[in-house]
Amino acid sequence: MRITPPNVVNHELIGLRVTLVKSTNSDAVGLSGRIIDERRNIFKLECCGQEKTVAKHRNTFEFTMPEGDKVRVAGDLVVGRSEDRVGKSLRKRHNR
Repeated sequence: MRITPPNVVNHELIGLRVTLVKSTNSDAVGLSGRIIDERRNIFKLECCGQEKTVAKHRNTFEFTMPEGDKVRVAGDLVVGRSEDRVGKSLRKRHNR
């Protein structure tokens, strides 16, 4: 299934460009890069040749879809391991 703004939280996010638009750490707002790894509570971003670690919880991210669309997502919606998040969406579709 193709990644789109309505289903972004149920997809693999590694490889997407992301910008931190709201954070409890005001110095981190505006941080932008490509997601290179995802853990339960963090994203690892490649930013200007450096690796940055950003917490998901209590932050808001703007993801750029492959087609160029942008979508804002509360980090609390993507807390959890990516394989569990993706698996949940597949189980919901198969149980209908």
